Amino acid sequence: MQPDANIGSSPESPIVDFDSLVSNDTPPDTVVDLSSLAVADIQRKQGFNLGAIRAKAPNLQITARFSLPLMVLLYFSAIPAPPLLVPLALIILVGVIFLIHQLYIYRRTRQPDLTKNIMISASQLDVVTAHLAWLFDPMIPAPMMMLVAIAAIGNGLQHGVRTFRSLFQIILLMTPVVIALRIFLLGFDWHCLPFLVLCAFLILYTFFMVRRSDAIHADMEARSTDLELNNFKLKQLGMALQKSEARYRNIFDTSSAAMVLIEDNMMISLANERFLELSKYSKSDLYNKKKLSDFIDKDDLQRIQRFHAKRRKMGGTTPTEYECKMMDKNNNIKHIIIRFNITQWHERIMATIEDITSRKKAKTALQSSIKKLRQTAARLTQSQKRYRNLFENTGTATILVEKNLRISMANSRFSELTGFTKHEIIGAKRLSEFIERKSLFRIRRFQAKQKEKDLAQPSEYECLMLDKDRNMKHVVMKIYTPPGQENSIVSFFDITQRKEAEAALQAAHERLRILAVGDELTQVANRRQFNEKLQQEWTRLQREGLPLSLIMSDVDDFKAYNDTYGHQNGDRCLRSIADAMKKTAKRTVDVVARYGGEEFAVIMPNTNQLGASRVAESIRIAVEELHIPNNASSVSDFITLSLGVSSMIPSQDLSLDALIKEADNALYSAKKQGRNRVVVSENACRRGENNLSWRVSSTAKSELTPPDSETQKKTAAVSLPAK
Repeated sequence: MQPDANIGSSPESPIVDFDSLVSNDTPPDTVVDLSSLAVADIQRKQGFNLGAIRAKAPNLQITARFSLPLMVLLYFSAIPAPPLLVPLALIILVGVIFLIHQLYIYRRTRQPDLTKNIMISASQLDVVTAHLAWLFDPMIPAPMMMLVAIAAIGNGLQHGVRTFRSLFQIILLMTPVVIALRIFLLGFDWHCLPFLVLCAFLILYTFFMVRRSDAIHADMEARSTDLELNNFKLKQLGMALQKSEARYRNIFDTSSAAMVLIEDNMMISLANERFLELSKYSKSDLYNKKKLSDFIDKDDLQRIQRFHAKRRKMGGTTPTEYECKMMDKNNNIKHIIIRFNITQWHERIMATIEDITSRKKAKTALQSSIKKLRQTAARLTQSQKRYRNLFENTGTATILVEKNLRISMANSRFSELTGFTKHEIIGAKRLSEFIERKSLFRIRRFQAKQKEKDLAQPSEYECLMLDKDRNMKHVVMKIYTPPGQENSIVSFFDITQRKEAEAALQAAHERLRILAVGDELTQVANRRQFNEKLQQEWTRLQREGLPLSLIMSDVDDFKAYNDTYGHQNGDRCLRSIADAMKKTAKRTVDVVARYGGEEFAVIMPNTNQLGASRVAESIRIAVEELHIPNNASSVSDFITLSLGVSSMIPSQDLSLDALIKEADNALYSAKKQGRNRVVVSENACRRGENNLSWRVSSTAKSELTPPDSETQKKTAAVSLPAK
């Protein structure tokens, strides 16, 4: 490499001396023009080429085949007379089946294992369908007769004489049958004869034309075979030359170095991908538009020109290697080395550009690092002292841990956090002794999983820490291991107060949640929770097909009770009623809610009418047995309840509002019949729930029994009066 060599593009001083670069004993590399080796297509003069009008694309074939059934369906739908022999609906069904079959054939044409027999069978199906359309046509003469000719001619032109021959055989078999059936059904009509003759003529004419065209095509292929054999050796030579050029081009394009081909005026005629990345230009911006000298820094270009002129004046050889700076499209400066050599493709100069920018930067950085290293070495003792001071006076509890987890340094904050003195910690304690056992095992399991997955270990862990008195403290442990060292710096942040605040906040949130969904007075679910839970159970049981029951209750004469005993006693009364209802509805899925004022509701999932009615009666008895005095009541001397029961199996035909309305109507009926009783909804009975028959014994003990068939027919709603 010539460190002072120059390269330029001035017209007085050429940058590269081609005479000095090209060796005299190097044989010229003759470039083969591949276009001269290509076999020219023989222009044959032909009068008529049937293959030119054949549609080979599957999309055109499926379009043509779809047109046949669509044409038939449109025709039979438009004519006023009904089809012969079969109804129009059957013709439409057959047309749809035909379309589905054609879609199957179209899909097979997309597959590489397609056989000729599949295409022939599809064409035969077209002709058979056309004959059926002609047979069912009620018009005289039948326009569907032309559909036979269209199907035969279209498929024959498309697939050749072999297919046409099979179609012709089908026509010879089916046409007499169709004509005979139509004469039998509609009689003979002389007007049909010209159409029949015309169709036969078109089919025969097209058949012989296709056969003649296929024969001419086969003869032409046989003649072209001799010409291809005569040019075989020439093609082999052309292919060998193309492979040779492809190898050189592949080496050029995939080279890791930036390479360009330049003309004698330094104009770039070819560049590989590495040069495009280096220069940030595209091929269209470079070829025959940019010179190699356009990329060289102006100062370096002038320096190289002066050096080149001096060497020529002294009679020395022109160097083939130059070191300079290069400007890319974004005006970024890059340090490069340019080397020139002769390529074997054409008599042109190949320039290889090596990017040494990183090397230059590394050299500059190395020099700067050496300077800084000398400065750092002078301050090392002082820095070590400052480091120890910083370690001691940092605001966090910090320790220095060796590879075996033994603590080699600890500051005062860590000593305060753990309750141990520095003398008791340094060299005598391990980090694992301060971590709570479960937290330590959790951290080790997590690190093992990270190692198995080949993932980086985290530098921060939240865990429990034990002090000297075995008190638990919540801490965040951060671990930092300097590169190339085995010792780690571990810092601890005490978050015990934050954890306690978070726990208190979570407890407050839980209390707020309970207040949001519960009734403050009775400590049961409020109206909002009642609506949400009822909607959830309705949706769930609608999927499962299980019953949902609802009990609506109201305290009898509660307004008079408030007026007589006061609102404070009224509140205590409601709380007692709510407690009795919760104890009676014992299942965890049952929801007791305050519906409003003195009204309560019980949601009972997976419960039929019989079970809900029994629970309702148990609730009524439990409230009555509380013996809460109510002298203002018109029913009893004690507080009593009136209850309405509704039960449904949720479905799409029913609504949630219907369940509530029926329970409310049953409650209203209980009040109307004298209060202190349970009434079952009449509509719930009609929707398939089990009807109930209430019987009261002489000892005032009530029980529920399934009704017999006669009772079920007569009973619309059943109520149980209070004892």
